Amino acid sequence: MQKLYVFSFLLFFSLPLMVCAQRSGSVSGTVTALKSKMPLEFVNVVLRSQSDQSVKGHEVTSAKGGYTFKAVPEGHYYIQASYIGYETSKTPVFSVSGEAVQQHLILDDSKRTLQQINIKSRRAVLINSIDKKVYNVDQDIMAKSGSASEVLQNVPLVQVDIDGNVSLRNSAVTILINGKVSPLMGKNAAAVLQQLPANSIEKIEVITNPSAKYKPDGTGGIINIVLKKDVKRGLNGTVTGNVGNRERYNAGTSLNYNTGMLNLFGSYSVKQDDRVRTTTNQRLQTDQVTHLASTYQDDLVAKTRPFSQIANLGFDYTIDPKNNFGLSGNFYLRDLHKNDLTHKLVTSSSAADDQDYNRIRENFEQEKSTSGAFYFEHGFQKEDHKIRLEVNVAYSPETEDNQYTNVYSKPAIADQQDRTLILQTADTRQVTLAYENPLSAQIKLEAGYDGQFNRHDLDFSGEAFNAVLQSFVPDIQKTNHFIYNENVQAVYGTYTQGFQKMTLMAGLRGEYSAVNSHLITTGVSIPNHYFKVYPTLHLSYKLQDNKELQLNYSRRIRRPEADELNPFAEYADPTNIRVGNPYLLPELINSVEAGYHWKKNGISLMPGIYYRYTMNRFTSITAALNDSVLVTRQQNLANDKAFGADVVVGVNLQDKLVLNFIPNIFYNKIDATNLGYGNKKSTITWSANLNASYSLGTLTALQLNSTYKSARLTPQGKFLPSFVMNLGAKREVLHKKGSIYVTVSDVFKTQRQEADLQGPYLIQHVKTTSNSRIFYLGFSYSFGVVKKKKELQFDNGG
Repeated sequence: MQKLYVFSFLLFFSLPLMVCAQRSGSVSGTVTALKSKMPLEFVNVVLRSQSDQSVKGHEVTSAKGGYTFKAVPEGHYYIQASYIGYETSKTPVFSVSGEAVQQHLILDDSKRTLQQINIKSRRAVLINSIDKKVYNVDQDIMAKSGSASEVLQNVPLVQVDIDGNVSLRNSAVTILINGKVSPLMGKNAAAVLQQLPANSIEKIEVITNPSAKYKPDGTGGIINIVLKKDVKRGLNGTVTGNVGNRERYNAGTSLNYNTGMLNLFGSYSVKQDDRVRTTTNQRLQTDQVTHLASTYQDDLVAKTRPFSQIANLGFDYTIDPKNNFGLSGNFYLRDLHKNDLTHKLVTSSSAADDQDYNRIRENFEQEKSTSGAFYFEHGFQKEDHKIRLEVNVAYSPETEDNQYTNVYSKPAIADQQDRTLILQTADTRQVTLAYENPLSAQIKLEAGYDGQFNRHDLDFSGEAFNAVLQSFVPDIQKTNHFIYNENVQAVYGTYTQGFQKMTLMAGLRGEYSAVNSHLITTGVSIPNHYFKVYPTLHLSYKLQDNKELQLNYSRRIRRPEADELNPFAEYADPTNIRVGNPYLLPELINSVEAGYHWKKNGISLMPGIYYRYTMNRFTSITAALNDSVLVTRQQNLANDKAFGADVVVGVNLQDKLVLNFIPNIFYNKIDATNLGYGNKKSTITWSANLNASYSLGTLTALQLNSTYKSARLTPQGKFLPSFVMNLGAKREVLHKKGSIYVTVSDVFKTQRQEADLQGPYLIQHVKTTSNSRIFYLGFSYSFGVVKKKKELQFDNGG
């Protein structure tokens, strides 16, 4: 019923504009060459107003030289046509008053001197602007065969751990898809990013201090993943295929058909992965009452073969030069079969309490996500003056079936079996209304409304095998139901003004959040309603054409997710359980950043410093539930102070060697006195990212990526350093329509995650590694019916 209301509203909103368009006239005609008398394709045709010469429409001629402007308002106009190698031509002024008008143009080719143009250039890998850094994925060889997670490792300021969790400047980050919140980027964001094919991504935007028009979630900022959508005329497409070691493979295709008024697009990709993970967990635990110590060692080997499919289909339709709308749908399916074997060894002060057994887990998971988006955009008479309505809906169910068996060597008891069935659903609704108005050449106003309505339902059913009844019976301790509702409504405005050398962007966003955690099992409801204001400020000052200063500020928030609030445990490992905290407060972050940009002769430097003050920062606290079970939950720190500096060093030597080196140093001081830790802790950590490519001629390129992260601080201990290096090579074939490439990730098998935890009653060391050295051999081919003229040969480099 809600979908019907939304559709009716959109139809009602669009109807007056369509009726208005039907009352307007049309202008059509052809463009031909003077000497050959032949029609000319791909000629730029511009409709201009006689009064102010402003552009009222833009078209490109068809294969027969034709063009059409529909729904042209009444008025006086002229048409201008231009094409490389021909003299520009324009028509006399004519009138439109509701009827169809014919205007034919002839381009003079008698004075043509242009025979061939060779453009050899490579789009910059990294582009810096006033409020974000843009990483162009098509320049990354790893993007041909790898996943989004692997490409993110190469993006400046971004860190990806061995589990695929993404952070920005060592802090939590919000990940958007095409600028919008996606349910896929919730609980299982790491898994989805490891399955999302990188060749479906056009660019990745890193926004450390987003402006007020963006959702203010994420301690470190926002990462916006922009997916490809071809807009070239005609039929175009790309096909890719990759095979890897351990029976890995992935393949995909994307198609686009653009007639000018109608743009149809679609894509489909599959990926079969293989992951083997080993984890060693050693701990020394002392009973707080008896002060007797016990040692625990868990050795886990987890084997997983996830298979995923991603499909996208949609269209954009131009009603007239000022009005267009579009509809698109996405489907994601991930099936996973997982086998875990954990060897558990317990040595206590009393030999009678020693344990030695294997815990075997067989897991079947299926995760789906179906989403749809509709937009309508109306442009006013002034260029770039527009309003856009967009509605996004998504439904994401997930099923997880776990079968557990404990096989004992000590004590000598019969095997034990238990199982859990987890049903989770996420419903997401988002409505945005965005308005943009360039008040002048130097001033721009943006305003809008953003409403997000989310519902998460987590239903856990636990059963244990009863040897007497010879059947599974419900386990009340492992059965629970939790529903989390989050409605956030916001209005925002930004004001941008350019002066002679300075640009200012000031913004303000007000949000009302209505959050309710429902513990269905216990009948408890925990509401949390609040209104907060988030100001932003961005300044840039151009010292010279190649030198620029930047200063920006934003107030941000990090809201807890459903899993972080759910107080019920999953019990995958009965001796190491993780639960949520329904009383967890959102983080509040004040962030200031200053930067400088210098570039000359293919070299650019972007040093920056930043300071963040975080109240209520989330942190994981592990405590003993009893003498054999540890429980981990999120808690709020009193505050967290972080000061950092980084520099992006870019080198481009004649498009042969392209290098980006990004070192980052980070000082962190945390106050956990509210959690019973008496001393404030501080540390200095650093990381470095290197992304380098070298071209061997115009057809072959080599690439190297590496990342190093030093030790990082936690209230109870630290994470140890980690390092990873990836290599890739690409060879273009078939007149640069195809390419063959090979990639190797984690060349030296150094990727790992180690953590130390120390407390008065607990000492723990956890180390995790995986089969992250992955080989891929792949091929991609791009095709299309867009034809280039014989006298024009464009070479975009390789």
